[in-house]
Amino acid sequence: MKLLHIFSILIATLTGCGVAHTQTAADVKMGEILNGGDLFELREQYPILHDSISIEMLRLVAEAQLGIGFNRIEQAGEALDSLLQNHQDELGAESSIGMAALRAMNLLNSGRYEEGGKAGEELVKALKDSVPYKALYSLIFIERIGKALANTPAPYIDRPQRDVSVPMRCDTVGRGKHIYIPVEVNGITKEYIFDTGCSFGNFVSEKYAEETGLRVVADSIPVSGMNIGFVKLAVADSLKVGEIVYHNPVFMIAPTDHIVDSVFALDGVLGYHFIRDIKETIIDNQTQRFVFPYRISKGEPNMYLASNTPNLQIEYAGKPFDVIFDTGNVKSLLDEKFAQMYPEAVSGLTEHATHLGGFGGISRIDVVTLPEFCFSVSGTAVKLGDVEVIRLKPDSSPTLLYSSSLGADFVLSFKRLTINYESMFVKGEQY
Repeated sequence: MKLLHIFSILIATLTGCGVAHTQTAADVKMGEILNGGDLFELREQYPILHDSISIEMLRLVAEAQLGIGFNRIEQAGEALDSLLQNHQDELGAESSIGMAALRAMNLLNSGRYEEGGKAGEELVKALKDSVPYKALYSLIFIERIGKALANTPAPYIDRPQRDVSVPMRCDTVGRGKHIYIPVEVNGITKEYIFDTGCSFGNFVSEKYAEETGLRVVADSIPVSGMNIGFVKLAVADSLKVGEIVYHNPVFMIAPTDHIVDSVFALDGVLGYHFIRDIKETIIDNQTQRFVFPYRISKGEPNMYLASNTPNLQIEYAGKPFDVIFDTGNVKSLLDEKFAQMYPEAVSGLTEHATHLGGFGGISRIDVVTLPEFCFSVSGTAVKLGDVEVIRLKPDSSPTLLYSSSLGADFVLSFKRLTINYESMFVKGEQY
């Protein structure tokens, strides 16, 4: 479930940033990398170019992007603060607004809710008369969340100094499977969907919220799913996963939707903040267990965050291809971009209709089914069967609602899969 979409950042080009002094070759190179938007290239080149960059604004933009993308919240916060205090003229109005939105969301992610809410409120006031609601709702989300949680402490983990293991269960849902983990709240244990695609807090049903006595602190929080809708916001003193205690968790309460609930009924979804703060999760399909290691492993990043949602870089047909890593998606899906980039992969396949659902409804779309989708993740070969590809009708625009994503079938294709938010990588061990 993708709950939030922050404004895209339009990085100012060197020719448009208003810089008066002489540019170095490193400045030009860094501007090109930032405009290209490849975080892995940025991560590789920034240490090389750092000492030769003469434009401080470029250095700070790079540090902000790397901090957000590779889960270095404090680094991102420092860079964003400096950019907005000292470099707005160089950035230009549009990029300054984008950076301010990133800063507001970064404050929420830091547990600095009151500051984040005020930052969101300032942006809403500045833009409400000139920006349509569909572009503004993400800032309203930040404003309302921050205000509602202003007196709530930041979440934190208590855990034993050893590996923690809990049962895992899979169940068929619609066109694929959900992966469940036991979560205890207020003495009641229910199975939550383990969902890297849930981008803020946790997501629960109204029935569950009432049963467990969650404390509602706000309503009318706008979130994006199949449509933009509204949820309530609630908190609890803690939630438990095995012997792990997560203090001050936040919950989005979805309104009852009988159509969606008949297909995708759930009690809860364990989302971004717990998965981030626990740092590493091993899904052991062989033993049907979740393992949360005490000693966090190291690895080279192949994953980055965008709007709190992990994007995984895979290799397909000898080229890098970025996909959302969404364990809450019952089955992997490829979007129109994939069909446009690799027309030979979908040529001759029969088009048919399928239904995709989530928060806000169920949608009918036209797809073709790729019998085998073969790719690699950090050198490990993966083969998924019967992966649907969205087809774009002639003379129509991309839906933009669905992005290529690897779902539960990807997770279940390995003997063990490690998801690491400390070094930002996914690594699979084959059967």
